[in-house]
Amino acid sequence: MSREVVVFNPATGEVIAKLRSATREDVRLVVDEAYSAFLKWSSLPLRERTKLLLKAAEYMELSFDDLLKTLVAESGKPIRDARAELWRAIEIVRASAEEARYILEGRAPRVDAYGYPPGNENRLVVETREPVGVVGGALSYNNPASTFAHKVAPVVAAGNTAVVKPSTHTPLTALKLYDVFKKAGFPDGVVNVVVGSGEEVFDELLENPKVAGISFTGSTAVGLQVAAKAAGRGKKYMIAPSGSDPAIVFKDADLERAAAVVVRARFENAGQNCNATKRLYVEREVYDKFVKLVLEKTVSVKVGDPTDESTDMGPLISDKMVKAMEGFVSDALSKGARLLYGGRRMERRGFYFEPTLLEVPDGRADIRALREEVFGPVLPIVPFEEEEEAVELANSTPYGLQAAVFTSDYKKAFRVASAIRAGSVMINDSTRVRFDALPYGGVKNSGFGWREGVRSTMYYFTEPKYYVFGL
Repeated sequence: MSREVVVFNPATGEVIAKLRSATREDVRLVVDEAYSAFLKWSSLPLRERTKLLLKAAEYMELSFDDLLKTLVAESGKPIRDARAELWRAIEIVRASAEEARYILEGRAPRVDAYGYPPGNENRLVVETREPVGVVGGALSYNNPASTFAHKVAPVVAAGNTAVVKPSTHTPLTALKLYDVFKKAGFPDGVVNVVVGSGEEVFDELLENPKVAGISFTGSTAVGLQVAAKAAGRGKKYMIAPSGSDPAIVFKDADLERAAAVVVRARFENAGQNCNATKRLYVEREVYDKFVKLVLEKTVSVKVGDPTDESTDMGPLISDKMVKAMEGFVSDALSKGARLLYGGRRMERRGFYFEPTLLEVPDGRADIRALREEVFGPVLPIVPFEEEEEAVELANSTPYGLQAAVFTSDYKKAFRVASAIRAGSVMINDSTRVRFDALPYGGVKNSGFGWREGVRSTMYYFTEPKYYVFGL
């Protein structure tokens, strides 16, 4: 007997859906259909594929209110942020249609520039990009609409077919988007959603020989396992793993603006973003002043019902994550940190945790919140004396996704940004900045495999093929 996937509303703790959990045999049948569909879909003219993507974006707009209601209910994301995510997903679909002609256009290398093999002056070489086949994708619970768009739109634009597994916390948004793509006219088997456990679904996608590529968004620990299994079976893999993004605030920064940016970047979506600001380092000379500003802005964060337009922060996704935040706070306090604000589960229905500020006197202390990814609303704040110390502290975790530097001295900004080991460094801007068309990823444990993005996904999940004409 197959198990159930039970979906909760994290704002109330109530069950909102019960879905049948797919078995490995179910996944196998879906992959078979996706593989059969690939043989036809890949031969369609590019203009036909992009036309359907643009229609899907149009249908997403027509279904916007229904999608928004579902996204808020299962994720607990405040409605203003959920609305922004849905528009972002629509733009990812549109960008996939618009960018495809440029990424997939191929080229004609001048082989007559090379002396070997002999006779190249009598050869014409054309390089094209051809799709790899079926691509399996794992979606995150924190952005179920935009990760669906990233795992599906550029993949199918390039001529592949997609089989995606949504998080068991947020499968309803993916199922609604699947319906939208079907209504837009996508043929059977091109876009597929399978709901179930990672063991049943993703293990089959990793081991099935008909699956050519894997695209995964999730924790570094699981991402490393996925990459190892995919590589061991000769599959292409794209991993979007964890981050512990630092923000460095120098004394010459616009402190008021920096405080507003940092507080938003930490507590948006209850801190459940891989590129949230997760560690804050402040120059000692302005430390007290800046901490006061951060505290004032944190106190003003309105935590409440995600369906309320005035809510700034909603719940965490599960009770397990609330307990994880309690663990981070307890660990920090036991090792010398001081609680400035919050630190507790909120006394209300649902999975709420207070926006939390921790003052950590020593940035080198063995405090988990400074070493691990904190996927929730807890912000450790650390003073520093010199520029070199700030860089050392920023680089002190195994992660290197994104970072932010706040200063009015642009020479210093570029100097520090260059020394920080991260995929992107924002100067006087939020760590949450991301351009969906461009490659997104980091270094160290935040960067292995190919980087995700509309352009890079299409490029990665196609292979170069050369046609050589003897003239």
